[in-house]
Amino acid sequence: MQIFNTLTRQKEEFVPQVPGEYRIYVCGPTVYNYIHIGNARPLCIFDILRRYLEYRGYKVTFVQNFTDIDDKIIRRANEEHVDFSEISERYIKEFWTDADGLNVRHATVNPKATENIDAIIHIISTLIEKGYAYEAGGNIYFDTSKLEKYYVFNDFKEEDLAVGVREGVEEDENKRNKADFVLWFTKSKFDDQELKWDSPWGVGYPGWHIECSCISMKNLGEYLDIHCGGIDNAFPHHTNEIAQSESYLGHPWCPQWCHVAHLNTEGGKMSKSKGNVVDPYVLAEKFGVDALRFFLLRTFPFGSDGNFSNELLIQTINMDLANDLGNLVSRTTAMVEKYFGGTLPAERESSDADDDLKQMASTLRDRYEAEMEHFQFQNALEQVFKTIQRANKYIDETAPWVLAKDEAAKDRLAEVLYNLVESITIGACLLKSFLPETADRILAQLNAGMREYDNLDKFGLYENGNKVTDKPEILFARLDAKEIMPKIDAIREAQKAEFEAEQKALGELPETTEESGEAIDIEAKPEIEYDDFMKMQFQVGEIISCEAVPKSKKLLCSQVKIGSQVKQIVSGIRKYYTPEEMVGKKVMVLVNLKPAKLAGVLSEGMLLCAEDAEGNLALMTPEKAMPSGAEIC
Repeated sequence: MQIFNTLTRQKEEFVPQVPGEYRIYVCGPTVYNYIHIGNARPLCIFDILRRYLEYRGYKVTFVQNFTDIDDKIIRRANEEHVDFSEISERYIKEFWTDADGLNVRHATVNPKATENIDAIIHIISTLIEKGYAYEAGGNIYFDTSKLEKYYVFNDFKEEDLAVGVREGVEEDENKRNKADFVLWFTKSKFDDQELKWDSPWGVGYPGWHIECSCISMKNLGEYLDIHCGGIDNAFPHHTNEIAQSESYLGHPWCPQWCHVAHLNTEGGKMSKSKGNVVDPYVLAEKFGVDALRFFLLRTFPFGSDGNFSNELLIQTINMDLANDLGNLVSRTTAMVEKYFGGTLPAERESSDADDDLKQMASTLRDRYEAEMEHFQFQNALEQVFKTIQRANKYIDETAPWVLAKDEAAKDRLAEVLYNLVESITIGACLLKSFLPETADRILAQLNAGMREYDNLDKFGLYENGNKVTDKPEILFARLDAKEIMPKIDAIREAQKAEFEAEQKALGELPETTEESGEAIDIEAKPEIEYDDFMKMQFQVGEIISCEAVPKSKKLLCSQVKIGSQVKQIVSGIRKYYTPEEMVGKKVMVLVNLKPAKLAGVLSEGMLLCAEDAEGNLALMTPEKAMPSGAEIC
């Protein structure tokens, strides 16, 4: 099996370190909020990988954590005046609701960070003993200068990248190196810190990155086969995991890394404040669980960003699932029931007209496998649906309804319907990893069981005497976009209104004001020479992450990708934008502004904004699509 290894940036053989057994670790959710459809995509992708490997006969140990130690959990608990555990348990429950609703199987084990404090402390202690960690300003930091190479996922230089910390973690003046990151906090940002444990360094709590290293080693051993997650976690989270894990172990830890790209909407990255967040549970209820799974895997290439739209989802369901798959199963079972009482006779008459379909069905497994082995899941689905489409064409070519009128053609009719039933059975077995519920429904209608994977290249295993259902069911009904879209739009508007009401209650958003078309004048500044203007470098940047600056009601700290580099920029726009809303925006940046510290946080540039007469700010963004790094001139 080959995989595009995001660590080495090339395709490599995915060979388990223990033959016949795969050990997989997937970064789980930080449980402070609901998931959206963008989060659902990697859930489904890694679920399909696991199901496929198990169908092939491999033993899979699948570990996914719950991050229940995080500043966002503490902040939400403080806002709601409840215990932090109430927040984390609430959203763990909601996560299971969504995962179950997507037919995503539970991991072999789902450890929580709070359940592993002793093991985390042991790893940190060992890192200190080995000289890889030190104390500064009351916190314990990992010393990245001890590593031969720290930025393992890219070729960026240290000065081009932001400090590897998470929301609310200020750059500590006592840190030895810019990229050093926290292993253990004893200095809390909150007056009443509930998340705290005794440690050799004082009462405190672990940093974000250390939990995944601890949980993976505790449950999967010192050698991991593959680590999976979202592309936004490659730096700093996974970079830091590798650094601390291999320093602790003293040997290579995980050779293969798989990162899933973003799923956006036409309006950019999903954000509740934009009203473009899509709840997977709502979609599953509206369109069906397997229809949603199919769409997420069939429509978007594995390693590429994708743009979600309900219109595209409806189109995919109607064309591929209703017209092709659903129609084929419905017509086939209905004809077997109508012409043979549900049971096909053993006496059949073949023809050269059958050869193409038989060949496609008998070779489908190998074509499917070739794509799956290269992690091209969408192409594997395409191979199945090519066979489905060929079977539909075969019906038109052989015209069973015409054969049924000729008693002498009964054996020929039986062969035609048998070939259809057999082709559908093979296809359903291969669809099981993608559409588990639908595959079971198809096989039940045909009265056929799941076949061993090794037998899927053999045509003709459908047993004589099997009786198909006498009540064929519609697998996927065609959808009317004109009827569905107003309901979806209403849901999105309700989500946006709910979010804005919540943010206003917390003082995070200003009261909305009507847009004014009036022009305003400002005081003129002294003229400058052309050469002075040319000293300033303006470029388009893309905000890849954004966090609120602690103990500041005005500042946001953004990581901005500008060409091949990433700059950290602090801006006084928290009143007008949430961190969630900032991510994914293309902005105009003054790049060569001399770095300075704002509220103790380093800022390496300036985001350009416009200001109205009342002092309200709005980010300046390109009118048309422009790449990150494009020069503004």
